[in-house]
Amino acid sequence: MLATLAIGCSTSAPTGSPSSSDVESSSATPSALPPAPVGDARGEILSRAALAVDPDGRLAGENLTRVVYRSTAGYAPGDPAGSFGTRVSGYVAVPSGTPPQGGWPVVAFGHGTTGTAANCGPSGYPDLLGETSTVASLLDAGYVVAASDYQGLGEHDVPHPYLNSRTIAYNMIDMVRAARAMVPQAGTRWAAIGSSQGGQAAWASAEHANDYGDGLDFVGAAALAPAADVAPIADGADAQPYVAPRFTPIQLGFIPLIVDGLRAVYPDFRASDYLRGALAQGASDLTSCGQGSEFRKFSAITRAQPGDATITSADALRRLHDMLVVNSLPQRRSAGPLFVGYGDADQIIDPSWTAGAVRRACAMGDTLSVSVAQGKGHTNTGLTPSAISWIGDRFAGDPAPSTCSR
Repeated sequence: MLATLAIGCSTSAPTGSPSSSDVESSSATPSALPPAPVGDARGEILSRAALAVDPDGRLAGENLTRVVYRSTAGYAPGDPAGSFGTRVSGYVAVPSGTPPQGGWPVVAFGHGTTGTAANCGPSGYPDLLGETSTVASLLDAGYVVAASDYQGLGEHDVPHPYLNSRTIAYNMIDMVRAARAMVPQAGTRWAAIGSSQGGQAAWASAEHANDYGDGLDFVGAAALAPAADVAPIADGADAQPYVAPRFTPIQLGFIPLIVDGLRAVYPDFRASDYLRGALAQGASDLTSCGQGSEFRKFSAITRAQPGDATITSADALRRLHDMLVVNSLPQRRSAGPLFVGYGDADQIIDPSWTAGAVRRACAMGDTLSVSVAQGKGHTNTGLTPSAISWIGDRFAGDPAPSTCSR
């Protein structure tokens, strides 16, 4: 995810996104929480504007619109089982040509980690924070692309609850509703795809497609290098004697994001138990985007020392683990088939974590096809074309293959 984080945050100025002065409030607690939307209010478009993309990029000349829509937070501050209403930004991309019978199929696209600050929404940048290639491929395949920024990225009413699986699932599903409201030629059938944080979003949306996604026809989800279960990063609290977990150098860069996300849900979460030294000093650089962010992120992570994220007590480690488990996938049987792809040399999301999530999903009865890229890491699996092809087969009505042993 750090490679996604570093590559994804553009050095160009955002369009329609908050200024750097908004970044510091990323873990603030909202003073008043509106109720979660119900019925037709889910996905209701609040504003829309043309999205100007890179004129020399793969999306030049394509029809993209930035939207702000209503959605639901899958928690309330201090209550991980709560909910409240939010404003979320994203964008809709529409393919050219004539829609097929039944309307354009819709693909909810989940972006990888960009940050936790309000200026980290891809819809605020002409290069979509590095996601143009996948979006262009989805358009070429004939799909309306419904891409959520996720809560708190692009709109700064409430913070971004990084890795909160229910929230990004709701955001993805409501983005599909917003796309259908904006594009009359869009049908009810939809799929999800994403990588890294977006892989978690795609998988989570599959789990909530039946209940929260009522009125839509879900066909499947492709999750690449998914952050399905990161709780093992905090394993070991019960070991005797206690030994603090060690993080890979690249994982260090994600500790500030994890802390930021947990503070959104648990306002009394003590960041000082998990961050200190140069890593704490550079946390705002690692969690924000905007002009010059690539250099600032690189500088912050190179200054960080291994001890800057040492969790010195078993109680603090257990607290972190238990909070991360709340968001771990799978939590329930998915509403449709899954494609899960990951690299066996991933230095961020340990391959054993993903393999464990896959085993649990199979045990729950999921129809799940797994592809492991040999010798590949987190961002270079090369599996996106296979995932898009798999989605095409689901829209075509072909039976989904499964690598689960029954």
